[in-house]
Amino acid sequence: MSPTIAITGSASGVGAAIAKLYASKGYNIVMADKAGDLLQATASQIKSLFPSVEILSKETDVTQTSDLIGLKDATLAKFTSLDIVVLNAGIGGDYKMPEDQGGYWGNPEGMRKLFDVNLFGVSNGIHAFLPTLREQAKAENKTTRIIVTGSKQGITNPPGNPCYNASKAAIRFLAEQLSYELKSESVKVHLLVPGWTFTGLTPPYISGLVTDEELKNKKPSGAWSADQVAEYMENSIGREEFYIICPDNETSEESDKIRMEWTMGDIINRRPPLSRWRSEFNDDFAAFKASREN
Repeated sequence: MSPTIAITGSASGVGAAIAKLYASKGYNIVMADKAGDLLQATASQIKSLFPSVEILSKETDVTQTSDLIGLKDATLAKFTSLDIVVLNAGIGGDYKMPEDQGGYWGNPEGMRKLFDVNLFGVSNGIHAFLPTLREQAKAENKTTRIIVTGSKQGITNPPGNPCYNASKAAIRFLAEQLSYELKSESVKVHLLVPGWTFTGLTPPYISGLVTDEELKNKKPSGAWSADQVAEYMENSIGREEFYIICPDNETSEESDKIRMEWTMGDIINRRPPLSRWRSEFNDDFAAFKASREN
């Protein structure tokens, strides 16, 4: 029996790349996204690359618990088993108003929508899928997994887009708590944190359907491709890492560590928040960075 992976937010970007990677490994693929037409197009593209792979695609609104329960039911009806769930659906949130209307703080409905997708889309997915993953891990004596897509902005909290940062910080804490709760079980939890990622062309970028020259002309040199993120994720899972902090071609793993350590230092050292971006701390951060790089 082939293993099965279910991925929300898989019509494009990292979700589509994860679907393609696991299709190449012979998994049954369950693809879910609110963008139904794009989802079908992406599923068809992956099927053309891997004709023998079974794919279930289902239009899904992750803000609706009933939709995710329906996705779980459809998955088990078609494949009977489930091994990995990737809770990847998220939005950036174009909720900023003109400054005279409150800027980022002037659109509470937009902020609520962002949290409905980014945070509650994850908690709804856990509610829908966790009991099944637990049951199957026990019944089949196997390891099952939940992968949650977070963001570095939920860790280092750079200025701007405060609600997005807050939603991703909440996802991180949710995943950490879930991992701790399941520490003695065979359901493993992972937090995927992409770096700067080029998430595609239109139609959505999938390696093998776009030439290297087309990709070269579109992708910024500093960004990783979605495929690179998916591959890094899989390798990190192989090492049983919870924190999957992806570098990119501009930011190294060491740079990420330095920035995260400094951010936590704001609390420990009672500095003002977001001190890395405050001019009065420029010299201090530069000295700290140099000390960690040497």
